[in-house]
Amino acid sequence: MVKKEKIRLLLKENRLEEINNFNKNSIQNILIELLEEEINDFDYDKDIEYIKNIMKILPEYINNKKILNEKLNIIHQSIKTYLVQKPGNIEKTNENYKILKSVINEIELIQMSILYDYSFKYEESKYKLIDYIIFDVKNIANIKDAIKRFPHIVNYMDVDNKSLILKVIEKYIEEVKNYTKEKEIDDIIYYEEVIDILMSSERFIFDVIDKQTLLKKIKEELKNVEEEKYRKTFYLNMLVEKIEGNQIKQDNSYLEYKYNIKTYFNEAIKSEVRSIIKNYHGSKDRIEIEDYILTFDGEGAKEIDDALSIKILANGNYELGVHIADPLSLIDRNSIIFDEASKRTTSIYLEDKTYSMFPIELSGDLLSLQEGKYRNATSYYFEVDKDGNLINYKFYKSIIKVNRNMSYNDFNKIILSGKNDSQLTKTITNLSNISNLLRQYYNEDELYSTLNRKENSTVNMDIIGLSSGEKVIESAMIFTNSMVARYFKQNNLPFIFRNHVIDQNMLNELDRIKQNILLEEDAESYLKYIEMVKTIYPKALYGVECIGHYGLGIDYYAHVTSPLRRFSDIVANICLEELYFNEYNKEKIEDVKRMILKHSNKINNKRSSIEKFSIKCDQR
Repeated sequence: MVKKEKIRLLLKENRLEEINNFNKNSIQNILIELLEEEINDFDYDKDIEYIKNIMKILPEYINNKKILNEKLNIIHQSIKTYLVQKPGNIEKTNENYKILKSVINEIELIQMSILYDYSFKYEESKYKLIDYIIFDVKNIANIKDAIKRFPHIVNYMDVDNKSLILKVIEKYIEEVKNYTKEKEIDDIIYYEEVIDILMSSERFIFDVIDKQTLLKKIKEELKNVEEEKYRKTFYLNMLVEKIEGNQIKQDNSYLEYKYNIKTYFNEAIKSEVRSIIKNYHGSKDRIEIEDYILTFDGEGAKEIDDALSIKILANGNYELGVHIADPLSLIDRNSIIFDEASKRTTSIYLEDKTYSMFPIELSGDLLSLQEGKYRNATSYYFEVDKDGNLINYKFYKSIIKVNRNMSYNDFNKIILSGKNDSQLTKTITNLSNISNLLRQYYNEDELYSTLNRKENSTVNMDIIGLSSGEKVIESAMIFTNSMVARYFKQNNLPFIFRNHVIDQNMLNELDRIKQNILLEEDAESYLKYIEMVKTIYPKALYGVECIGHYGLGIDYYAHVTSPLRRFSDIVANICLEELYFNEYNKEKIEDVKRMILKHSNKINNKRSSIEKFSIKCDQR
């Protein structure tokens, strides 16, 4: 009690530095007690000037975020009551009224600091913190959360009396002006999303002068558009529609242009496809594989690009065969079909339709590993002993014939039956057994799994279930991707590696966000945490350097097993062709490296617009 009164006196006398002489661990609680006392006993005629000092130093003495957040919520609500229910004779110019308003601002600032831990990036203003989140961090989840908690922020004015919406729209216009054909549209789309968040708030008020200023500025920009005139004009006019409050019909055509996505093949490509089909014949100089081969996919899959075989060798080891469709055996690298696939970068899988990277006549028929049909492939063979050790491996350009196209459900039914009386059931049993051995080669991070195992995968990259059939395919594909990447890394050859990098600082940041968001302990906290993490958790990226894949716990990783659906796997196929199946020299190595850099940058940059397009399409 004596300590509390001494601190109260120091606060009133503005001797704040002397408070450091007390035990720091207890100061938070004392400051909160003093604040509670003053608010509970509040009167508009009482001298409460010193509570501004409480708020000034409180952030320095935070030692229990959970308790502090709970107490501040209660105090915040009490102050709001005083402000709303003030006596009729009290004006907003009243000194205590202004003090209460400043305390509310400080409470919100501290709560935002606790939630987002960006306190070192702003100077005693939650408005500067919002600026930092929007313009520097670019964290959509945090923006949504902050506005939900503190809705009046949408109308804030900075020290220069510039509104937040004005600043965001000016930034959007700047990004449109800077757009070039070589540059992706991520920043334009990001600021459009922020504009939508602000304008959709119930508290948002669009100042008439701001509107006029912006519309005039956009009109001037439209007059001066030169480079990339069509696309820049589209984005600027789209902004005018938003500002004027017009509803835009966002049909497929609109979304395709907005996100720069192709969903159809032009007549030149269709003609090329017909030529390929007409002139199709079996390939030479390939090893014909006579193994018993199976495919496993979801119900109704058409683009079947991976198959498995397995047998027990005389020495008791497993020989796993992973057979991957080979599009480049029919599609020339100089063809318009190849060029189109390089621009699309992936097939896009929506809830009700698919937009393929290659024309479906090829990816769903002539190139697809269909039952009973001879198909060109790349076959990866791995000898693995009963302990899971890799004994030997070899890659072949092959011709295969799949014995059965099966679904994951077919696999699961056979495993559950327990039968082992046919080549089919024996093959499935052996695949299930080796799957357990292959999983020791990777260790999936829990958070990576949470963010990447989703019911609807935009580009069908993810195994969505955890049944036996899906686990077999997942383990075989991850193992193959890793072993091929390892070959190129160990031989110091360029390859399109898939890297997922996360350091200790990021791990600490993720843990901090989780602890802070869970302070509220409500049913939505974990989901909110996941939404926030999605915007900052590093994405795996393609590159010519091998850095490792944290999310899978693997030192070497790539994508080689889905060339009908991912262009990265096509690039990997070219690397194998040039640097594994054929002789090479230094010049060839440099050519391949340049090719990888060109395509990996394109694929990485295209990802965001594809994801946004997919979300918008599925929401309609």
